[in-house]
Amino acid sequence: MLRAFVVAGLAASTNAIRATHRTAPLSVRGGADDARATHACAAALAAAKGKAAPKIARWRLDVDDGRLCPKGWSAEASSLVEDALREFDAATRTHWQSEDRVKSRAALAAYLQSEVGSAHLDQLQGAAERRLRQLKAALGRVYAKAGSADADAFDAELRKAEHDFDGDAARCRVDALKLEGVDERTAFLDAARQLASDFESSPAAQLVATRGERKRAEKAAKAAQRAARQDAAKGKAPSLVPKAVNVAVQLVGMLRPVGLGNLQGYCSYAMGPHSLLFGYADDRDPNGGGMDGDEIPLFRLQPKFTVDVDL
Repeated sequence: MLRAFVVAGLAASTNAIRATHRTAPLSVRGGADDARATHACAAALAAAKGKAAPKIARWRLDVDDGRLCPKGWSAEASSLVEDALREFDAATRTHWQSEDRVKSRAALAAYLQSEVGSAHLDQLQGAAERRLRQLKAALGRVYAKAGSADADAFDAELRKAEHDFDGDAARCRVDALKLEGVDERTAFLDAARQLASDFESSPAAQLVATRGERKRAEKAAKAAQRAARQDAAKGKAPSLVPKAVNVAVQLVGMLRPVGLGNLQGYCSYAMGPHSLLFGYADDRDPNGGGMDGDEIPLFRLQPKFTVDVDL
């Protein structure tokens, strides 16, 4: 009986040892598979980013150099995104059940969304700035030709700018990431309409108006000179009636409180031919100048009138 128990105990121990030997390699092999999956996914992610980074950097340089929304950019950007994801899937296909693969693929997708999306935004913002500059120049030409803000002509220039920007957005869309530039188009249209609405009161319009007045004045002066030469050739006496009379007013003021003269300042303002100049100096000496302190004026104002008669 004792022998039977000993034999049974030995058999149970042998089975337990065999079971341990059978399960132990599975546990070690599983850890190695996880390590290989982690390494393969990390390597595939790094390779995909390294391959995409030079193209994205080149796109940024294109924007800096003024090459905006070039032909074929949309297809190139979509191809970069699709190829990067496809090559990552091919490199990690044997580890398709690994959590590291899911995380690495999500990280790659987020990287492409961020970097390609930023390049897409840079392209459209650069294109919008260029179209707004062109619109401003076109509005200036219309304003100079008409002498005022022609609503119909302004609307025509707005439609042309909208059409041109739509072409830029179409060349920059990225179908792989569903980037179509809808928000950027709305922002551009708002800026373009605001530019057209405020153009007449803008410095650009005032500059155009000034140039127009100067050209008209130069044209009138040349015409007057030709007429004077013709009259002189015919022996007519020159007219003494002035052709133009320009009046300018200049105000100069000085505030002089009592002090040692260690604080002085001036400010000026010009309004066309008219000007204002005011100063401050704490140099009034009640004991100097041969006058009592109460007799020295605190504030002095000197008006100046200039009349320019053009004969």
